[in-house]
Amino acid sequence: MKANKFGLVLTAAALCISAVGVMNIQAADEDKNPVTVVAYNQAETAHYDVVKRDAKATVNGKLDEKVWESVPSISGSFHYPWEAVEAPYTEFKAYHDGVNFYFSFVVKDTQVLAEATWKGESTVDNEDRVELFFANGPVDKPNNGMQPYYAIEVDPKGRVHDYSTVYYRNMDSEWNMEGLQTAAKIVDDGYVVEGLIPLKTLNDLKLINDNNVMRTGIYRAEFSKPKGAKDITMQWISWVDPKTAEPDYHVDSSFGELRFLQ
Repeated sequence: MKANKFGLVLTAAALCISAVGVMNIQAADEDKNPVTVVAYNQAETAHYDVVKRDAKATVNGKLDEKVWESVPSISGSFHYPWEAVEAPYTEFKAYHDGVNFYFSFVVKDTQVLAEATWKGESTVDNEDRVELFFANGPVDKPNNGMQPYYAIEVDPKGRVHDYSTVYYRNMDSEWNMEGLQTAAKIVDDGYVVEGLIPLKTLNDLKLINDNNVMRTGIYRAEFSKPKGAKDITMQWISWVDPKTAEPDYHVDSSFGELRFLQ
């Protein structure tokens, strides 16, 4: 069948108008619902920026240097993933000076449990403490050629259990974080922890990737012993909700990301 030239012109004009209309509708929709740009990390991954400052901190557990005042904190997101109760206040801060990674915790605690006598690194198992885990790959996928990951657990007196570990919880407590310094101070309403790790150590362990991002878990063991109780009540606080049925930090889903700003 032969096409009418006039009809073709009208059809072409209609298609153009239709296309313009579609573009206008799309533009209007984009104005109402702007496209979300996914950042350097996965959209669902918690992250924290480790800012750069020129000032060095003396690791003494006091946090009295002015530099700490300008460092952003993580606080409100610490919670009990496995209990529907309000968690006591925990604040974490970190910065770097191009040489060292400095970190601090401010912990509110009405009953600080800390052993009077240090009997080796396993002493922390029955103490209040804060914990940092560092990984450069998966920690719970043994068939993917997993590398070791690393942990430091610091009690309210600044004493440390540091170890490397592989799936599942095969810990080497003979391992030590090279250059790690820690200090802590028990105060009226809890305790304060301060520490540093040389950036060289983190880089030697290949923990900071090419995007200046380090996979990190930030946790707190909140222990108490009610008067007259025989056993310690153990509660577990995390920055990230691992979405596990039972308390467990040794899973990929418990990690967030620290981005080192330059």
